[in-house]
Amino acid sequence: MNEMPNNHMFLQADEEIINHEQFEDMRDLLEEDFADLIQVYLTDSQQRVALLRNAQQTNDNANGFEIAHALKGASANLGTTQLVNLSTQLQSLCRDHRISEQAELIENIATALQRAKQEIHQRLGQ
Repeated sequence: MNEMPNNHMFLQADEEIINHEQFEDMRDLLEEDFADLIQVYLTDSQQRVALLRNAQQTNDNANGFEIAHALKGASANLGTTQLVNLSTQLQSLCRDHRISEQAELIENIATALQRAKQEIHQRLGQ
C-alpha cells in the first residue's frame, strides 16, 4: 500500500514565495500604477484571509471556494507562488466539503501572505 503523507497543507521551505519573472513583468506592464496594485492586493488578500477564517468556522464550503478562487487569481497575477498553491489546495478541499477541517491550511495561507508582503516590500525597497 502506497499512502501519501498528509503534508499537503504545509508550506514548502524550498518553494519560492514570489516568481521573480512574473512579478517583474507585472511591474513593467503597470509602471507607476504598480504600487497601487500592490496596496489593493495586500489589503484585499488580508480581508480574504479573514473571510476564509469565517467560512471555515461556519462550514461554508461554497463561500470558501469562491474566496480561495479569488485569492488564487489575484496571487497568480503577481506571481505569489505559495499563495497560489495553498489557495488551490483549499479550493479542492472546499469542493470536497472539507473546509471545516482546514483551520491549519488557512493559517498557512495567512503566513504565506505575510511572507509575500515582506518580500514585496523588500523588492520595492520599502
